[in-house]
Amino acid sequence: MRRWLGLSAVATTSIVVLAFLIPLAALIRDLAADRAMASAERNAQTVAQLAATLDDSPEAVSSFDLALPSNVSIQLAPGEVIGAALPIGLDLTEAAAVGEASRQAVDAGQAVVVPVLKQANSWIVVVTVPTAILMENVIASWVILAALGLALIGVAALVADRLGRSVVRPIEDLVRATERLGSGELDASVIPSGPAELVQVGTAFNHLSHRVAQLLAGEREAIADLSHRLRTPLTALKLDVEALESAVDTSRVQNDIDELERTVSHLINEARRPIREGGGATTDLTAVVRARAEYWGALAEDQGRSWQLDAPIAPSPVAGRDTDVTAAIDAVIGNIFAHTPVGTAYRLVLTEHDGMAVLEVIDHGPGVANRNLLERGRSSGDSTGLGIDIVRNTAEAAGGSAEWLSSSSGGTTVRIKFPHI
Repeated sequence: MRRWLGLSAVATTSIVVLAFLIPLAALIRDLAADRAMASAERNAQTVAQLAATLDDSPEAVSSFDLALPSNVSIQLAPGEVIGAALPIGLDLTEAAAVGEASRQAVDAGQAVVVPVLKQANSWIVVVTVPTAILMENVIASWVILAALGLALIGVAALVADRLGRSVVRPIEDLVRATERLGSGELDASVIPSGPAELVQVGTAFNHLSHRVAQLLAGEREAIADLSHRLRTPLTALKLDVEALESAVDTSRVQNDIDELERTVSHLINEARRPIREGGGATTDLTAVVRARAEYWGALAEDQGRSWQLDAPIAPSPVAGRDTDVTAAIDAVIGNIFAHTPVGTAYRLVLTEHDGMAVLEVIDHGPGVANRNLLERGRSSGDSTGLGIDIVRNTAEAAGGSAEWLSSSSGGTTVRIKFPHI
């Protein structure tokens, strides 16, 4: 924009300068020519007055010839000329017939013609003004005008650049602050400067940034407060389980309650976590997959589901936070328990391919007949329908992908890819 403002100023100034200098240059040329022609007319009138009083004797004419300037010619009679030679292109017929002074254009420039009426005959005085005399000092004046015009254009460009800088700099600050705000820096702000309109925009942006930060902070606190309310019934449930008779095997129930409590604590921490926190985190996908497979495996055995885990022993570091990856895997396996008949088998396979860690969760259920259910918020039962979206967002946030395919057994294969670190 700064360059565009400068070019606009240069173009506008150039038009104004040309509109002023071109007529002025033509005026200077005409004034110089008029000055030279006026001087030639005076000289011609002076010579004509002297010639009118001159004796026609050969001696007097010869003496007068020697005294004539180099640009003066006198035609005594057709074919008889004293002084300089008549310029090419001169027509004396009209001058002799009219009997008064006149100007004519000739090959060498301009000529002033003055008839001289004598008693015996008529002479014609011709003063030639060469083009060089007509244009004397004109070129130098034009050069000065051109230099002045260029100087004016340069000053205009410099002033436009300074003014453009004062306009562009606040806009650039706004752009950078907007990018920071878009990347999650809710404290992004600018120092309002520049023209009054840009000051208003900067002030409005600061107010917007502050308001967004307030709204998001309030929303996080509200979610955290709502999540914290779950701690009361969880605590009571935990105490009730601990109070059961020792004969009852409460370890499984206790583990489930502990897991639920960890989930609630994670929800509270996530609600209060700044948006940009967690960038660049890594997770051992192998460890997470094994841990979640064992956790769900206990419930699978209770429901008569057979399950398999095919994963390497070596660590598999991938991009992403461990809590996010855990939530995504739980969402996939949880869908199997929620949407397939009891006893449906499933398998987890972790491999590496083209720099990506690929996790496939394969079930032998009925599959997904309605592909619309894969959209956010869609569900065929009483669930929220957000599990699929959690999986997709977690994979894409880490730079990977997630897709739902039909398995060879007719069930569903969820393929999640995470970039290796």
